[in-house]
Amino acid sequence: MKELILTLQKEIIVPVEMDKVLPEVIEKMSLEEIKNIELVQGRKRVKLDDIFDVELNDIEGEPRVVIKNSNQKLKYIGSKMTKGEVIVEGDAGMYVGAEMKGGKIVVNGNADSWAGQNMKGGELLIKGDARDYVGSAYRGDWRGMSGGTIIVEGNAGNEIGEFMRKGVIHIKGDVGIMAGIHQNGGMIIIDGNADVRVGGEMKAGAIIVYGKVEEVLPSFKFEGIVENPIIKLSKKDEGTPVTGTFYKFIGDYVNRKPKGQLYISVDSNPDLI
Repeated sequence: MKELILTLQKEIIVPVEMDKVLPEVIEKMSLEEIKNIELVQGRKRVKLDDIFDVELNDIEGEPRVVIKNSNQKLKYIGSKMTKGEVIVEGDAGMYVGAEMKGGKIVVNGNADSWAGQNMKGGELLIKGDARDYVGSAYRGDWRGMSGGTIIVEGNAGNEIGEFMRKGVIHIKGDVGIMAGIHQNGGMIIIDGNADVRVGGEMKAGAIIVYGKVEEVLPSFKFEGIVENPIIKLSKKDEGTPVTGTFYKFIGDYVNRKPKGQLYISVDSNPDLI
């Protein structure tokens, strides 16, 4: 298989769309063909080797793309990828891993908004922080993330998991407002604190918060305190064991017969109830 190493030559002002540079694409191309891949930059098109130093190596295993000196002006990294690996040395721009179906993306830095938007499969690992709308739907759509795993080792912004249907989002830091808004399946795990309106208008799925929660919406029903729960998202689901003692809520009752599960750490929120 092939490994493509791209080194950004200099700082860029106008964002560049990287959606044509995918592991499954480069494994079928020669070095010259890869250098001539056209990328959208604002209102014009540029060739890959106009902005990157390009190196191609033979490797064992799955095809791989490595982007060095990366920054948030590089958008759509790994968008719609189905296999292989993308390694980002630096930050990633908007839509990293959008509509991703398989493979793995590792961002060794921060990610701009809409990381993993409408993700369908694979794994997206962000070693730093992520901004708003992690694993969300496109604007105006009601079909969000439907599979795969997103892990953010730092903090994330607002409206993570908007309209999420399946998959897992794990934020190891804090999150902003409206985590899991309109959630209709899948699981969101937040190790840190969560701002207001967690699970607003959720219909199904589960949200687990280990840190402090600013509020619980009054349209959630308190079910009791549970210890080391096994969280099931469907009748056929064997369940995911979770360690700790939690307040359990069901909601959001702005919807008819909601099945959303909200678990909030008792230790971090002793005065919540």
